[in-house]
Amino acid sequence: MSNVRTMPSRDKILEAVQKYFSIGELVDDRTKKAYGERAWRFFDDKLLWAIVIVREGLDKKMYINRGSLQQRGLRVNVCQIVKDKTLANKLYLSAHTRGCAVDFDIEGMTAEEVRDWIEDNANLFPFKIRLEDGVSWVHLDTDYEEKNPKVYRFDP
Repeated sequence: MSNVRTMPSRDKILEAVQKYFSIGELVDDRTKKAYGERAWRFFDDKLLWAIVIVREGLDKKMYINRGSLQQRGLRVNVCQIVKDKTLANKLYLSAHTRGCAVDFDIEGMTAEEVRDWIEDNANLFPFKIRLEDGVSWVHLDTDYEEKNPKVYRFDP
């Protein structure tokens, strides 16, 4: 994979991401049933491009939603994580609810190995990304904060 310096158009991003992922791997079953393929519109271009970069760069299977793990991509108001937060009167505007985050695993790699690879290959990303540190999965989001470095690790 060559160094990625600019983002392609939305159409090219969707073409690339759909080589590796179905919409059901990024949204929960209810959202898939309600919106089907139109649910791609809920995702940030930078996030979709980031998962293409990781998937192609590592050349390994990437698992987002699968089986009972249904809240690792887009989180909507009926997802249990969102309900739990809002019922506790907490403001919940995570990157997941805004289509800017995914949690995933890479076949044959630990989460720390993947985070290290992303940091070592920061030049492939034409935007800033954030990684949640110290968890057994990879959380990647494109939540932008000016003060953050290109790849920023944050504590859970």
